[in-house]
Amino acid sequence: MSQKRKEVDGTREPATMRAMKERPTSGTPLSRRFCLVLLHLAEEARRDLDSLAARPVRAIHALRRRMKNLRALLLLVKPRTPKAARKSINALAGSLKDAFSELRDAHVISTLRAKFSGRRESPAKTEITPKAVMRNKVAKADVTRLTRMVSKLDLKGLSWTEVFDGYLRSYRAGRKAMKMCKRKPAPETFHEWRRPVKDLFYQSQALQPLDGMKARRRWADKLGDRLGMLNDLHLLHAETKKSCGSGFLKDISKTQRALHVGIFKMAAKLFGESPRKIAGELERCVKFQPASATLAVRQT
Repeated sequence: MSQKRKEVDGTREPATMRAMKERPTSGTPLSRRFCLVLLHLAEEARRDLDSLAARPVRAIHALRRRMKNLRALLLLVKPRTPKAARKSINALAGSLKDAFSELRDAHVISTLRAKFSGRRESPAKTEITPKAVMRNKVAKADVTRLTRMVSKLDLKGLSWTEVFDGYLRSYRAGRKAMKMCKRKPAPETFHEWRRPVKDLFYQSQALQPLDGMKARRRWADKLGDRLGMLNDLHLLHAETKKSCGSGFLKDISKTQRALHVGIFKMAAKLFGESPRKIAGELERCVKFQPASATLAVRQT
């Protein structure tokens, strides 16, 4: 069977889709498309885990992105997802996202420290300890459970109105977090802000080519990256104070201040529209541009 290139979470990579497409699903075309996308994300997580030994940094990054994507899209279908199933899927996806956080943070700190110190980065050594073996085993079991639970979703009766309501909830959450960061620009508030921004990125990506989604996806991506960098610099700052003294703390603080300015400029572009205006645009798009609506929520 030939390999096709599929894009679900912002990266293009080969994936075999025939088996997934042939699985019987019920409900509207919109509900079926969401079911397939969610299931694909869950299934690809197993492939990420299988590539841990060969490419740990890349595999962990891909796994974390996929789980964030899955949780973000689950917010769009919340009314059609049983509460118990939704909570379990969210918990499993969250556990998988966080399972390798220590390795991810260690790699990021090492990379940033090398950048600020002007030294060549030393490749991190990956040791196969009993703890790592158990962690990987638990993660694979969680992926199996996650895939099974997602495969049972049918989202019967899902409508565009419900999807748009979920999208606007993420948009409002991002705006609210932005205002909080302006009032209290602390590392914790900026870190919390990143969650709704990334949700909006993945949701906008899935809902392309509906009106406005391409621009919001672009700005949410840039803003999310800057917020992520700000959090990474906070981790480096704390680690440097503990282990290396004051060496390049001033440089880190200077970079953080510069990021603050850029972050709010990007946020103004992303959150400059009123939720009511966005709702009207989306409703008109599905009504008068049905061809665009049929292209949204797909692996293309």
